[in-house]
Amino acid sequence: MKISVFITSFNQKAFLIEAIESVLNQTLPPSQIIIVDDCSQDSSQELIAGYASRYSNLITPIYHKRNTGVAQARIDALKAVIGDYVTYVDGDDRYLPTKLEKEARLLQENPHAQIAFSNNYYMTADGIRTGIWADGETLPQGDVFCQTFARDFPRSSLFRMELVEYHAWRKVGFHDPDLHLYEDFDMRIRLTKRYLAVYCDEPLSEIRIHNAGLASSKASHHLTALDYIYRKNRPLLDELSISDRRDVQRKLGRWMAGIARRAAEQALQEGQCRRDSRGQALKYYLRCLKYQPSCFDYKLILKILLPHRAYRSSGKHLTALRRTDVRLRLDT
Repeated sequence: MKISVFITSFNQKAFLIEAIESVLNQTLPPSQIIIVDDCSQDSSQELIAGYASRYSNLITPIYHKRNTGVAQARIDALKAVIGDYVTYVDGDDRYLPTKLEKEARLLQENPHAQIAFSNNYYMTADGIRTGIWADGETLPQGDVFCQTFARDFPRSSLFRMELVEYHAWRKVGFHDPDLHLYEDFDMRIRLTKRYLAVYCDEPLSEIRIHNAGLASSKASHHLTALDYIYRKNRPLLDELSISDRRDVQRKLGRWMAGIARRAAEQALQEGQCRRDSRGQALKYYLRCLKYQPSCFDYKLILKILLPHRAYRSSGKHLTALRRTDVRLRLDT
């Protein structure tokens, strides 16, 4: 089994050595390591060049002359693949030593499947483990399209660093270059629509959570990307039964409603800098209700509609009313 591994990186020199070394130290060595640097300004390219010089028959370096975004970096890496199977690791994450061996064995033992994914640890910027993705939960295997579209996995977070038959990845069309967030979500929706998956419950990789990651982006940017992904892939739900389609939409809507609510709250926090902040907040909150009509929040509505002083006054009044109501119920 010839396996290609690609690493994408942008200004991650502090972590990149760990990512590269974790691939080099696999018990099942890869046939190819592709490292794409997206025009870093932190000497990452010099680091990569050093590894490429030492492992000239193994490492394929790709250097972007301008920053194109992670989706294009992944596309360029996938175009350079020579292996029959391909997986990846982001420049700030790392593999455990048996990652490739155990996922490759899963695919060999389950020839009906084209995707293998495994559990993973979470770690701090300093590399200290803080938790595990699937902690005692049983995850789906086989046809996981509905769960993937609905993000019906632990923490509403999808599997990562999956090992995939390369021909399958080519057929679904790689990543969408128009996406700067959730490009992997969009790709996995298309991938699981056509191909089956197997799962290893053992954690085989470590994902680093830090301020430079996806969570640092504004909630409104997340919402824009997710709306685009839903509209783009909505036709893929048409082949499902009505109950399955509604279940996917309900679960995805609940998750997106939380993001829309955060976008509304962030817009209010920008109120001192933007005159239209309350209008933006209202727009995001109405989208929150669209995704999940049951999430009505009178406090947030008042905060959006009333000036700050009036909101504080109304808040005190509502608190007094609630206390009176409690006393009345206790008296009866």
